[in-house]
Amino acid sequence: MGSWWAWEKPAGSVSQYREDYEICYQWSPLDRLVVCDLKPGSKVVVGPGQSAQCSEYLTYPQSNKQQVYIENAATVMENCRYYGDAFNWLRIE
Repeated sequence: MGSWWAWEKPAGSVSQYREDYEICYQWSPLDRLVVCDLKPGSKVVVGPGQSAQCSEYLTYPQSNKQQVYIENAATVMENCRYYGDAFNWLRIE
């Protein structure tokens, strides 16, 4: 289980979500969603994302989206539900 989380369920395009949360393709294929409850008394850090340089050709600027950092997430999360992704092609104009 990773340390970086978002408050909201992902919505919109994958590319926009990557940019909003500075998620390089090398770090995650974004092919699953995990929804958990945080145990009472757990400590988290909340703040805006930092910039990320994914490659020579791709850099995400700092974002104002609030991210949640949870150290040792596997031990402070409970009632986790796991979801896999599926293609859902949306028509764009």
